Amino acid sequence: MNQPTLYSKRLILQPAQSEDAVSLQALWSRPEVRRYLFDNKDVSLQLAESVLNSALDCASSGYGMWLIYQPHQTELLGCIGLMPAETAAQYEPTLAGLLEPIVALAVEHWHKGYANEALAKVLTYAFETLEQPSLCAVNDVPNVASERMLKKIGFTIVSEVQGPEYKLRTYLLQRDKSSAI
Repeated sequence: MNQPTLYSKRLILQPAQSEDAVSLQALWSRPEVRRYLFDNKDVSLQLAESVLNSALDCASSGYGMWLIYQPHQTELLGCIGLMPAETAAQYEPTLAGLLEPIVALAVEHWHKGYANEALAKVLTYAFETLEQPSLCAVNDVPNVASERMLKKIGFTIVSEVQGPEYKLRTYLLQRDKSSAI
């Protein structure tokens, strides 16, 4: 199975390609985005390529990273990934083997519901098409917007652990408990 293009009411989620590294690096380098996503560390092109290559390695399994666009528009709104929770599992071992959604939007597209819409579409895809019984998520404790989004969609808190920069709150979402589907 290859990673498909996904469509929601207002968005197109296009599978990322290797040539998207520069666009992703530009998004991820923005202070508002990298603050929690990359623990406020600079995002070099080499780091962006490494993260993207990890996502591309998953594409043949049907998951990875998607770029978020509006129909008939070329402006990149952000990205959403569905990736193995390898980093999260280093801090919370019960997450090992699960897939984790990760959302990043350019700040000018915050507060428009795009992150919720993209996340709901990816969760529905993960549960219905990939037949995942459960998914995990992680947010840095100070990132209250992410926490609100995860709770709204039905994720429940598993633990709070010390992360590399901030405390991390970990979550699980069972397929039958998701409000996304």
